[in-house]
This record gives sequence, structure tokens and C-alpha cells, in this order.
Amino acid sequence: MKELFEVLQRGVSISIQDNGRNGFRHLGIPVSGAMDKLAYQIGNLLLGNKFNASSIEIAIGGTVLKALNQCSIVITGGNLKPTINGKFVEMYKIMDLEKGEILTFNGGNNGVYSYISVPGGITSECHFESQSSYEPASLGLIVKKGTIIYGSRTTYKLVKNGLKHEFIPNYHKHNLVHFIKSSHFEKIHHQIKTQILSEPLTVGTFNRMGMYLNSKNANLEQFDSNILSEGTTFGTIQILPSGEPIILLADSQTTGGYATLGTVIYSDLWKLVQMQQGNTIQLIPVDVDEARLLNIRLHLFLNYLQIECRNKER
Repeated sequence: MKELFEVLQRGVSISIQDNGRNGFRHLGIPVSGAMDKLAYQIGNLLLGNKFNASSIEIAIGGTVLKALNQCSIVITGGNLKPTINGKFVEMYKIMDLEKGEILTFNGGNNGVYSYISVPGGITSECHFESQSSYEPASLGLIVKKGTIIYGSRTTYKLVKNGLKHEFIPNYHKHNLVHFIKSSHFEKIHHQIKTQILSEPLTVGTFNRMGMYLNSKNANLEQFDSNILSEGTTFGTIQILPSGEPIILLADSQTTGGYATLGTVIYSDLWKLVQMQQGNTIQLIPVDVDEARLLNIRLHLFLNYLQIECRNKER
């Protein structure tokens, strides 16, 4: 292993994430993994890494890292105003970080999560076939001030390429978020559904487990939303007894006891998680065929980027 970074300041949140801890939900173990999988995957594509290579996930800002050795990096995701030795750096572009240089995420007004990807991926503790950090259960590396983050010793010859500007994801302050209705949809009070679906909802407090959404109409009808617990997933939209929705995210529990409106489709999760507190979303129900089409478009986009990156390496 090669020492890459020392954590001088943890900031709001820093963790190691890969594609997630899949296949263990029946044991009550959350999937975790990168919140914005699109940005995470783009970072690995630019470096020619394997699909599931681990990256560093930074949330909101305040994180400060010191380079312990020279390494190539690419920063993707939300623009948290990253600087090297106080100078702003370009995102979505491979660059060299020299030993002793200080990488700082100052926070910004564009997105929530940034990713630092390195050649070969981050090397860290693996639990249940994943390196993803899940702090409540001490799974994966729990990053604190003073933690040393390691990478591969393998030397890579990299073309210092970057992503074309037109392909860089945009993180808007208002988004349409599509979802597939759940079996509970028709049982939820009509007034509650009408208010939730007819107006923009404001993003409230959030973390890696879930995101609260607030209605402008403070008179949402109270109702008994309790049900026998059933399986949940990244994107499940639960309706609280107050009538307001909460969307479960990457670190969410594996079961839940509230009625659900539906589940956010895979291709919209990346833009959902990058919404800052105070931003707004409009929930839009779609059928399975339309959801499948939107998901296919995202996969085709990633396949195209993979071909583009390979062509640049030649």
C-alpha cells in the first residue's frame, strides 16, 4: 500500500465509498456506497479504474487533506470549491498532487457530495465484500482527523485528460424527480397525495440515511401511516404521520414501518442526493416502462463516456 493522504480536518463528512455492500440486506446490513453514483463512476472512468474501485466521498465542505506522496487524482461531483495550496483547481480533470500539498474543500453552492478518485482506487478495510464506510456499525474505514488514507503502489501511465464540458453533470436548485408508485399509493389520503405531488417540496435536513421534504402547505392532513415493517431501499419515499415525505438514501435501514408513496428511479438518485437544504424538487410518478427508458439512457451515457475515455488513452 502507498500512503496518499493524511486527514488534517474531517469537515462535515468524509468517508470511503465504492458501489455498495450488496447482497446483505437480508441480514439488516445497509448497502451504503457512493451517494452520487454518477459522479463516482465518472471519476473511475476517467482514470481507467475498475467499476467498483473505492473513492473518497466528501460532503458539504471543511475537509482538509495533506498529500503524503505524489499521486494523480480527479475530483468529481458537487463543486465544493477544492483548492490545492489555496489555489482553485479544475474538476473532472486528471491532475497531479505533489507530496506535501494541501487539498482543501471549502464548500460551495453547487451540490453536496464530491469524490476524489485515484488510480487503482483507495485501499482500505473491507467488510462484507465492500470498502464502503458505514459509521453506525463501524463497517469499512471510519475516517477521522489524523487518519491515513492509502492507495495502490502500482504505477499507472495516465493521459491527463478530462471530461468535456458538455458532459459534466449539472446540479440544479430545482429538479424533477421521477418515482414508481408503491402498493400503498392508493391507500394514502387523496389530500396528502395532491399536496405532495402538485407543488414543489423543499429539501429539509438530510444525511446519508435520509432526506426530509417539507411542503409549503403547513396544513398537511395527519394520518395513521404505520404499517407492518417491509423492505426499503435507496430511494424509498416514506410518508410520515405528519403527511410529509422522507426519502431514504444510501445508508438507510433495510426495513421500515411507514406507508410509502413509491421509490425514486435509479437514474434520478444522483441529482436527488446533490440537492442542498432549501432547494426544491417536484415528485413525478412514472410507470415501469418510462422508468426503464430513463434508466437505460443513463447507462448508455456512461457507456459512451467509457468509450470516449478509452479512445483518449490510445
